[in-house]
Amino acid sequence: MKPCLMLDVDGVLVHGHPEGDSWVENVERDLGVTPAILETCFFEPHWADVIVGKKQLLDVLERCLPPVAPWLAPQDFVDYWFAHDSLLDEALLSEADNLRRHGMLVFLATNQEHMRARYLMEHLRLGEHVDGIVYSAAVGVRKPDRAFFDAALKQSGSVARNTVLVDDMRANVEAAREAGWMAIQWTRGKSLVGLLEAECACVA
Repeated sequence: MKPCLMLDVDGVLVHGHPEGDSWVENVERDLGVTPAILETCFFEPHWADVIVGKKQLLDVLERCLPPVAPWLAPQDFVDYWFAHDSLLDEALLSEADNLRRHGMLVFLATNQEHMRARYLMEHLRLGEHVDGIVYSAAVGVRKPDRAFFDAALKQSGSVARNTVLVDDMRANVEAAREAGWMAIQWTRGKSLVGLLEAECACVA
């Protein structure tokens, strides 16, 4: 059975704004709404449900934006967010491409809602680099919930002992190991192949 690499997205494969800042860095200047207001009206009350598919992103924004930012169309906000949270780690992607060419399955394993998952796969063209994506809104649970890891194995056709997660969050790494996976906590700038060779001997 082929080894299977599960790559996290945010904090691993994608790092915020193409200029290196967080996507919210200039949101007040560019869109006229403060990060604090977005946190209060959108992220705090709704994000936990959006990220596991219980609520739809645009539906929520159509309800919560008009009272605080009536000039801001929900789709315009989404377009801004996604475009400013899209800096790819090209070196990591190149290493993953090479592993895939040499027979390793490569999947994205990420906490995402539906629209951004599609953006990642289609607009950022990550679908050309991976065998698939496992994401929280599609499976109904998020990392580090054990059910996420079970769903990832089912979707990929892999088994725990042949699967390695690369993730920047310690809780996710520990949960993957508890599920019987190999797992590595990512540090930006490291070599993916070097970490795999050192930590889990899953590449030759």
